[in-house]
Amino acid sequence: MGISYLVNFKPLFKLVGFVGIFWVIFLYESYPYTIPIFVDYCIFNRNEKENVVEIYYGFLDNQLSYHKQGKKFVAELSMEIKFFANDTLYDSYNWTVYYEKDKIDTTNELQNLLVGQKNFVIDKNSKIKFQLDCFDIRDSSNYYRRTFEVENLLFPPNECSISDIQFAQFFEHSDTTNFFWQKEFLKGKFYVIPNPTLEVVGTNPRLYSYFEYYLGSNISIKQVRIEYRIFNNLKEEVLFTFKNAKVAGKSQFDINGFALDALSSGVYFFEVTLLDANGKFLTRSKKKKFYLLNPELPPEPVRRYTEPELFEKSIFATLSDKEADLEFEKAKYIASDYEKELFKSLTTTEAKRRFLFQFWRRRNPDTTLIYNQAYENFVQKVNYANKFFSVGNQVEGWKTDRGRVLIQYGEPTSREFYPREPNKRSYEIWFYSELQGGAFFYFVDLVGNGNFILVHSTAMNEIYNENWYTDFVTGTNSERIQKMFLNR
Repeated sequence: MGISYLVNFKPLFKLVGFVGIFWVIFLYESYPYTIPIFVDYCIFNRNEKENVVEIYYGFLDNQLSYHKQGKKFVAELSMEIKFFANDTLYDSYNWTVYYEKDKIDTTNELQNLLVGQKNFVIDKNSKIKFQLDCFDIRDSSNYYRRTFEVENLLFPPNECSISDIQFAQFFEHSDTTNFFWQKEFLKGKFYVIPNPTLEVVGTNPRLYSYFEYYLGSNISIKQVRIEYRIFNNLKEEVLFTFKNAKVAGKSQFDINGFALDALSSGVYFFEVTLLDANGKFLTRSKKKKFYLLNPELPPEPVRRYTEPELFEKSIFATLSDKEADLEFEKAKYIASDYEKELFKSLTTTEAKRRFLFQFWRRRNPDTTLIYNQAYENFVQKVNYANKFFSVGNQVEGWKTDRGRVLIQYGEPTSREFYPREPNKRSYEIWFYSELQGGAFFYFVDLVGNGNFILVHSTAMNEIYNENWYTDFVTGTNSERIQKMFLNR
């Protein structure tokens, strides 16, 4: 199912000077393509069986190629979203972004953020992902391709729950706007203009949020208290406010804006809590990360700590013996042979705690900070693998081949997904442009349970099989497939 049409995103939002300092794409995007695209998504409840997945995308107009057309300069971008449910192609959209300028700004001082949105309705129990492809029609060397795993939400009908949080550039009431906004932006009587950059920029920065909350069939209340919290990168609360809202139905939405001019530039997390009128806890949202850049308030200096202080404040200081063993079991992917042997020789819990602290301290870019960037990145990868690569309740994501490669080598430069077809198994291709001059990893879902096994790689010290496609994507040799599992 495909839809093809022309979209004109003529100037939606203008950013001056500071855009681009925080080049951050959802799910640790790192700018591997010639067109850097910002991508975010949110899950909302539709009914007892279905959810709505909203995908937001944006890019800066100065990343496109322009040609003279009459008195205008014109750029065109071909875009496609493929949406997969349970590793099967579910839906796809093709469209063209058309944009024109009166003149080309060669200084890049004035940039327009072009944004769009696509919505999909999906079964609550589906394992879902989407792939975004685009290329510059005038210059095909300008391109973007990326696959995103989507954390589907259940929204239990008898419980209170909160949707994902969408960040917005701003809101406009549908009755008073003079601009013809994309229809997907409309929520109730408000156009919610997406902010897929997750950035808040300016000397008077303001964070705009939209979310929905669902009270559940067993909950009967007339008022809710909505509490908003913002935490800094050290998980310290730096902003708190609240409001009371009348309950008019089982499904409601909230839009709000928060002045952030007192906060320094940096990374922050936004969280929402719902309580009833008596202060009883109902539910809490997931924390959502955003990036604040205020040129008048640079990042605050972080306090320096001694090594004993850092150890006492670390999570390693209180680990049980079993927890310490599990921590190192995960870290084995990046540990040296010497470190593996050394940990194996440790006999006390305290020795294991100290070892783990030093293990991550050696990998920390700044060993005087309480915040260990290397360990935090590691935890993010483990959590991502557990969230998207786990095989039911049988295998945790970090133990799978994709989880191991993600933890060991990091986020791939590109990732391509190929759904199963008649007589073909589903498979993925990961490419690392900076690994050993460019390395590929090929994963195949050998038995159709979502566990993608590494069957071939061009990286050193990895499994090598040039015939991987015929052996495992189209092959029917059950003995060879079984051997792949036994080797794990």
